[in-house]
Amino acid sequence: MSEVKQESPCCNSALTYANLLLRLWIGLRLFMAGVDKFRSGNGSGTTFNMDNFQKKTEQIAALMSNNSFLPAWSCTLYAKGIAFALLAVGIWVAVGICTEIGLLAAGLVVLSLGFGLAALPDDTEVLHIGIHVLIIAAALATVKNNKLSIDGFLRGKK
Repeated sequence: MSEVKQESPCCNSALTYANLLLRLWIGLRLFMAGVDKFRSGNGSGTTFNMDNFQKKTEQIAALMSNNSFLPAWSCTLYAKGIAFALLAVGIWVAVGICTEIGLLAAGLVVLSLGFGLAALPDDTEVLHIGIHVLIIAAALATVKNNKLSIDGFLRGKK
């Protein structure tokens, strides 16, 4: 006769809170990285606009194409697209809509950032990307306890 083990409520809630914290960290981090592409200056002189976006994307594309095997046109497309991908995926993950797919998308976006950094001569920041990938993997590992999200609320009403 096999026994069915019941998970203790405290463990379930701990994994639920862990998933929420991980998801919020990932979502907000990606969103703010996207917002940063529109920022110039700091302090009271900080501005957010499309001119700043244009300047930053040109700098990113030039840095990538000058220091890697990638053609300039692909670096330009990537630099322009990554800001919007960061914004969209950040919101997607933070609110928890199709959370598992959103976290996978977040992981792929972060991996693309890691690839771009690894193509540069001074790739010391790649370690930080690896840490972000581990955080996303932890969020994916706890996704079955994703109760504090839009997904979780919709599942609870069924």
